[in-house]
Amino acid sequence: MDTMTPEHQKWDEFIERLEGSEGCDFKETEPGKPTWECAGGRNKDFAKAILETIPNVDIDASLEYFEKRGGYCDCEIIFNIHPLASGNLVCVDLDRT
Repeated sequence: MDTMTPEHQKWDEFIERLEGSEGCDFKETEPGKPTWECAGGRNKDFAKAILETIPNVDIDASLEYFEKRGGYCDCEIIFNIHPLASGNLVCVDLDRT
């Protein structure tokens, strides 16, 4: 079983899905103003659900890897771990609809 890291062969797929409708669902409602869904805190439900669909990934080790690098919630995995993430966005707890 492998830990999901930026070096993992499925990392790009994982991040695309986490950014998309299966995850935080990033959208630009106004030019330059992205919105997304994230429960904040230590909630990584979106990431866990996506990891469960990728074969041979150690989910617990992956979630621990994320936390040790500042990925405490779903959107922080994108902002703090994804190497191409913009450094000027921060996680804001939002109520899910």
